[in-house]
Amino acid sequence: MSVQIRNKIISDLFTSKEFNDCIRKMKPVELQDDLRAEVALILCEKKDDFIISLANNGDALRYYTVRIILNLIQSNTSPFYKKYRQPVCEFVDMHERKDATEDEDVRILKELKEEKVLQIIEELYWYDREMLKLYMEKGSYRDMQKATGIPWGSCYDTIQMALAKIRYELRTQPN
Repeated sequence: MSVQIRNKIISDLFTSKEFNDCIRKMKPVELQDDLRAEVALILCEKKDDFIISLANNGDALRYYTVRIILNLIQSNTSPFYKKYRQPVCEFVDMHERKDATEDEDVRILKELKEEKVLQIIEELYWYDREMLKLYMEKGSYRDMQKATGIPWGSCYDTIQMALAKIRYELRTQPN
């Protein structure tokens, strides 16, 4: 019975104007649904008695939920940050960056590494290779999703696995 009460409390919270106004203040806009889902997950993992006691204690549930939202947005150790906001390591075109102080040997080593990376990319499984090329063309997972219809999370996972394969091959190949 307490599960039904807890579910009703959480459902009422998520349909409330105050909660949705709070979520709408989050930037970038495309992450608002993901934030809403993370908050739902956190609240649903709490014990029934805890949620019911917060709901019965005036505005405690609203304050608790706002604190969760703020922690998810601001903390770089939160699950939300780790999944959605963490910067992604990307390859950069070495020819676009010109360091005047860079000596010839360093430049040659970088070019050799770039050639190895391109060779490794060509040897990847066809799907990984094409997704990586699409990512390099589009520049974001959301744009990949728009172009292919594949959920951005799947695009992210594919690119991260492909990058891990490239890093592994670079470490294991002789210089």
